[in-house]
Amino acid sequence: MLVDESEETPQILSAPGGSAPASWLSLFRDGYAPVSLMIAGGVAIHALSMRVVSTALPIVVTEIGGLRFFAWTTTVAVVTAIWGAAFAASLVRFRGLRDAYRIGLVLFAGGSAACALSGNMGEFLTGRMLQGLGGGFLTALAYATIRRVYRENQRTRAIVLLSGIFGAAAFTGPLFGGVLAGWGVWRWAFWIDVPLALVVGTLAESTLSKRTEPEATGPGISVGTACARLALLTGSALAVSIGSISGDAQSSAIGLAIGAALLFLLLCAEREGAGTSPFRLLPSGAYRPGNVLGAVSLTMALIAGTTTAATLYIPYVITEVNGYPPVVGGYLSALMALCWTSAAFFTASAEGAWAERSILIGPQCVCLGLTLATYALIGGSLFLLAFGIGLSGSGVGIAWAHLGNRMMTHAKAAEHDVSSAFISANQLIAMTFFSALAGMIANLAGFANSALGKAGVIGSVAWLFVCLSLISALSIPLSILSVRLSASHGGKEMPQR
Repeated sequence: MLVDESEETPQILSAPGGSAPASWLSLFRDGYAPVSLMIAGGVAIHALSMRVVSTALPIVVTEIGGLRFFAWTTTVAVVTAIWGAAFAASLVRFRGLRDAYRIGLVLFAGGSAACALSGNMGEFLTGRMLQGLGGGFLTALAYATIRRVYRENQRTRAIVLLSGIFGAAAFTGPLFGGVLAGWGVWRWAFWIDVPLALVVGTLAESTLSKRTEPEATGPGISVGTACARLALLTGSALAVSIGSISGDAQSSAIGLAIGAALLFLLLCAEREGAGTSPFRLLPSGAYRPGNVLGAVSLTMALIAGTTTAATLYIPYVITEVNGYPPVVGGYLSALMALCWTSAAFFTASAEGAWAERSILIGPQCVCLGLTLATYALIGGSLFLLAFGIGLSGSGVGIAWAHLGNRMMTHAKAAEHDVSSAFISANQLIAMTFFSALAGMIANLAGFANSALGKAGVIGSVAWLFVCLSLISALSIPLSILSVRLSASHGGKEMPQR
């Protein structure tokens, strides 16, 4: 069944909504199967590439140099992914899903080819920027499609389906990347993205309608406003990253202060332009804990950002310091995503009070897991480190889909596409700042100081885990607040303060 991308919602939305729980098979019956396969394929190539890159990265920096820019390989990709996620909703509205998927796939494949051909860190980072931009489009488009296509009682499982894709990538990506890195042919880890993107593109061409008419009504995209706000966000993340490279406290503090100031300006611009600007990077109320979207977005950002940043340096520690093969470091890092997926599937059917309990339990597991991982790094226990990483990933999976469903449900009627795409954008924004913050903390603690040796590397990463576990603890009261605010408004759209 072809998806109708006209101004109206897709045809298969004509099915009755209802409140009865939907089964997993409902995602692949009654015309939903082609759409489910399309969104899964688009997310899969992005998720697989992330895991392959994280596994092969220690070998990449050894060959082309740029150890101080180790965290930047993630930061630049995530920053540009935010650009893609931010524009995804507007592209879907004015150009349709098919054109948006085309753009995302071309950018992603081009970035992968650039990484494969890179001879230095500058060229590699350029490729990662393009990869991130395309991946941001594809992931945000998946969430926007879920909001447009699936019934409300299917959305939690559809979101979990995407988590399952990331989990599958976490299982296969490190093996593939580790084998290629071990053989000394890491460039093929990027070349493989090109034919995979072609396969997904073929699926999208056959699934989506051949022609999409722009909406006849509604304001157009204000390019100047969009670029100005994206520039504020980008400058904020890059300021923190640049400050983290030097390794001294003064430069790091200045970078962090500038980054925080630019982020504050972005939030002010979004708030002042509410209701008048034709372009929104954030849905109304985002990051303001006085409303449901604010409490939910902050909880999601904290649990996803701290957990992801904590695993950033694990492959390097395991491979270069402890002498394990790259595949071991890759799988240990990917354990977070595997547990995220497993926990998400386990709690996907939770509704009512159990859904609220999932939102409350998740952040507690994240905080406890990061604390245990800290003790493991200090004591040198690989088993405890794996358990801590797995527990923190499980915490994210327990709460993520239920938080995402509340994000869609409580958005303003005119911002449904923005709020749906923001689920992905919010995660990417958190990854941007926490990966940059992780680089700052690690370098301040001596990660890039060769004079400190292996003990210095382990000690710096341990300090990183200490800081992230303390930050993640803030998500616990925010999760409680999100549940209380959501219950007080009965799942209905609410005015954002």
